[in-house]
Amino acid sequence: MQVQILLSTYNGERWLSELLASLLWQTHKHWQLIIRDDGSTDNTWALLQAWQAQHPQRVKCVISEREHVGTTESFNRLVAASDADYLLFCDQDDVWFPEKVELQLNALLALETGQGKANANLVHADLMVVDASKQLVAASFWQARGFNTQQSKQHYLINNVVTGCATILKRAAADLAFPVPTHAFLHGRWLALVCVWLGTAQALPYQLLFYRQHSTNQIGARRPFNFNIAARVKAWSTQAQAFTQRYATRLDPQQADVQVLQALSRLTELKAWQRRQSIVRHRLYKPSLLENVALLLLE
Repeated sequence: MQVQILLSTYNGERWLSELLASLLWQTHKHWQLIIRDDGSTDNTWALLQAWQAQHPQRVKCVISEREHVGTTESFNRLVAASDADYLLFCDQDDVWFPEKVELQLNALLALETGQGKANANLVHADLMVVDASKQLVAASFWQARGFNTQQSKQHYLINNVVTGCATILKRAAADLAFPVPTHAFLHGRWLALVCVWLGTAQALPYQLLFYRQHSTNQIGARRPFNFNIAARVKAWSTQAQAFTQRYATRLDPQQADVQVLQALSRLTELKAWQRRQSIVRHRLYKPSLLENVALLLLE
């Protein structure tokens, strides 16, 4: 059974040693690491080469393009380089708990029992939020953000509760979701959307890593209060368009949930009063009252 961990790095020399050590602590020992550096300008590349020389049996390959393409495209290339049955995404600044791979793999194997290996399934876990020095900020990321991990697939169109670095996925899910299209959110959010709609996404209610927060996080754990609601609506709509176009043959336009998807994809084409009407009709709501008010007042 092949398990590969996909790691994209960028100027991560401060954090990488702790992450790589935590991978070696895993109770599940049968894994390989695929690394791609996204054009770091610090000592990250030298650190990776030294670690590979020290643990050659652990590293399947290091992609050495040294080109800065951004997180999503970097993971597109990592997935393309992988060939394992099961994949895990990895962020350079986190610290994995020793049982992370074992518990997530066992949960995914249990999920696929009776389904065969053709289903686009993933399992995602909770995280402990810590600061740059690993001081506890929140014991549960899900609770801190008020996530409903049992939400409907329609809600995934605008409310993501899956964190990329806390997922394990089947090869079938990777083949279906990647490469992530240009007009999608980050790879983890797109992957969650694909699996919820066309496969299965299961929440594993354990905290399995330290989710480190610092000044250079790309996304991070903080809820954004200074949000640009117009930009968000456009992003939700264009992602819905990309999803509809890619998976048109798998979607039944007569289904109510597909009609919600189609409504969201057309949201930016509507006048303000029409958009409000569509939001209310299809219940395209955010968990936050403040965000919903902003959404309905958008001109």
